[in-house]
Amino acid sequence: MKTHLAKVFFTWIAALFAASLLAACGGGDSSPQEKGSSILIGKVSATALKAGGTQYFALGDPIEVIVQEHPEIRATADANGSFTLRGLPAGSFTLVFVQGGVTVGTLVFAEVAPNQQITITVELDTSQATPEIVLVDEDRRGIGHAGIELEGLVENVVTLNPTGDSVFVIAGRTVIARPGVTAIRKGNTRLTVNDVTVGTRVHVKGTAIEGSTDILAFEIKIQNPGEEGGTDTKITICHTPPGHPERRHTISVGQSAWPAHQAHGDTEGPC
Repeated sequence: MKTHLAKVFFTWIAALFAASLLAACGGGDSSPQEKGSSILIGKVSATALKAGGTQYFALGDPIEVIVQEHPEIRATADANGSFTLRGLPAGSFTLVFVQGGVTVGTLVFAEVAPNQQITITVELDTSQATPEIVLVDEDRRGIGHAGIELEGLVENVVTLNPTGDSVFVIAGRTVIARPGVTAIRKGNTRLTVNDVTVGTRVHVKGTAIEGSTDILAFEIKIQNPGEEGGTDTKITICHTPPGHPERRHTISVGQSAWPAHQAHGDTEGPC
């Protein structure tokens, strides 16, 4: 009997020890960092914090930012409106902005690449009866490996594949465009790999592929003759909050934010 009890006791101790090792090695729920490798640095524009004599943050209602698909990934904007989210999934995700327990807006991010850093500025637009979050500026760069920006002529189209990797030689470097990762545009218009032709001048944002000198592009911007990259000019658009066509109104956003607005039906120019 004593021998049997001793076996039970030591079996129980071994199980506890194994469980503790499992927990120590990450055997529990996934942490936000395991969800993905991208990071988003955001700021709620200070100019949008006041409306009609009301200053929202000063009333003790800071904005909380939550990743809809992974609600454990969240951050609270500080008194300056700044916040950071880590461990973001590649592909796409939706940010939900909550203030005082009420959702004040959502933003959808598509074509997110692994190891990508996204920097955004948003405004809490209180010009309407219902507050709304509006994307004003957006910039994407690679992290993990140094972010790369490249500008020059397309010298060769090595592979053209609308459903897979397309390979170009741009300013002497091999650049890969990948569906779901690479955004291609000219001005405010989204384009495809078919528009990246020999002799075209482009501005590329991307990251070095590990173990290679090739560049995985996050954005290929086709330029007009004489145009230089690096500046994000403001444009006027007619903005319609998703799901609320009755609330369309005119706003000004950075050109970098236009593709996201265009994707949900906004139009260029005033309403």
